[in-house]
Amino acid sequence: MWLRIKIAIRNAFRNRRRSLLNIFMIASAVASIVIFEGFTYNMVEGLRETTIETQTGHIQLALDSFWEKTNLKPKQNLITKYKKLLKELEKDKRVKYAAGRLEFFGLLSKGDASISARAVTVDPGKEVSRNRYFRFKEGKALQSKRLFQIAIGSGLAKKLGIKSKDSVSVLTHTYDGVVNAMDFEVSGIFQTDISEFDDNTFLIPLKTAQKLLDTLAVEQIVVGLNSSWDTTAFKESVRPKVAAIAPQVIVKTWFQLATLYKQVSIFNQLQNTIVKLILFSLVLLSIANTVGMSIMERTGEIGTIRALGEQRSSVVFQFLIEGFFLGLCGALLGALGGVFLANLFNSMSIPVVFPGASSPIIIKIEVLVASIVKAGSLGVLITVLAAILPAFRASRMNIVQALRHNI
Repeated sequence: MWLRIKIAIRNAFRNRRRSLLNIFMIASAVASIVIFEGFTYNMVEGLRETTIETQTGHIQLALDSFWEKTNLKPKQNLITKYKKLLKELEKDKRVKYAAGRLEFFGLLSKGDASISARAVTVDPGKEVSRNRYFRFKEGKALQSKRLFQIAIGSGLAKKLGIKSKDSVSVLTHTYDGVVNAMDFEVSGIFQTDISEFDDNTFLIPLKTAQKLLDTLAVEQIVVGLNSSWDTTAFKESVRPKVAAIAPQVIVKTWFQLATLYKQVSIFNQLQNTIVKLILFSLVLLSIANTVGMSIMERTGEIGTIRALGEQRSSVVFQFLIEGFFLGLCGALLGALGGVFLANLFNSMSIPVVFPGASSPIIIKIEVLVASIVKAGSLGVLITVLAAILPAFRASRMNIVQALRHNI
């Protein structure tokens, strides 16, 4: 066995230029996949955390009529027992914050300029951890003691020419259909990197929004957890507790609500699959061509060993070992190259603007062990598969005709 392996290694490098070229192709494919998957992983994970912290939270609770949009009267979608639910939720050690939420559209005005915008409530006393995801270009985040302040998205502020400390007005309808308005000071201008959110949204304290809308209830309860990986387990454990207090309240996870995240995630999975298929198809064709040329050059040698009593299976096995060795060398070199290039890109801090982003994002490539193992294994597997057909043809050669190549 060891002798066969030794012979296979020597044969693999019989034509050094050709062998090195194949190893380089395998290594390039493996390194490309490591880099590409690390890049998309970091981008999707960043979008996930931004979406959770700025919009959905990890868990949301609301009435079934709110989720299904079956009730045309918004007042009947409100959770009246939300404070009791909050106390129950906050008992769980996995909960970082739990807060009521109201969302509404209103007319945001500065002087003679007005624009329709979406208001999202924040409980400044409870949701302090979210502030780092609302990067403030001007001013600062909302504070629990300053109830008549709002924070405005950078795109929305640009449309109206609003700056920090400016005075603005918000006009909307209460849940009873009465027109109501309030004046506010702008605490700061924030940016979340999601342009759709930054261009249309302003943040308002929950208590102030309740006064503006003339209600003591909330539409939703948003729960932030210490770890995103606890989401599913927390949802299952909290369901019976919620049902005991408010049977009509339905619990949903961030993944059920994050439409943009799901679209980006699915697109990237498809994109990664297509890239792998293209790269490894090229490797497959290259290795198959190399093994085929090697068999033509070694026709006489194959005839000789077959004449000496070597079995067909042994001939096939010999070529498969050679393919395995080439694949292994390429996979190891590709893994090292992928790690090196990933760290090189990370050190360069290259900015890029993605579709749907409101500002440039620094490219960061995550070095994933799972990606290295998967790409390396695929590289070796494809190389072995590429050698199967040429090796099988070599084993089926006519011994007499093969021996003539030695003359």
